[in-house]
Amino acid sequence: MANWTLFNNEPEKDLSSIGALFETNKIKKMYDISELYPTKVIKLLGINSERYSVKLSNPEKFTTSEILRMAYIFSIDPILILNVIQSESEKRIISKVNEFKAKHAK
Repeated sequence: MANWTLFNNEPEKDLSSIGALFETNKIKKMYDISELYPTKVIKLLGINSERYSVKLSNPEKFTTSEILRMAYIFSIDPILILNVIQSESEKRIISKVNEFKAKHAK
């Protein structure tokens, strides 16, 4: 369980089950959670369903605040979510940075 100092309630069972999937490394891509209680997650994140879907497909688009809120509602350490995002996005990000380097090296 995450160490949220102001955490004052038990997470909902269905959402903590998503957290357990992160904790056991069952989530390899953010889109893996797309079918898991999406209406509830979307409502608690405060974003619309289309934006949620786009961010699950391109997880580097999640803001820090959204990652922290997600970690809070799943009752997990935000690093678990960041690890999935980094693993999934690493090639795209490195490619983009190399593209910018080549463009500005001229």
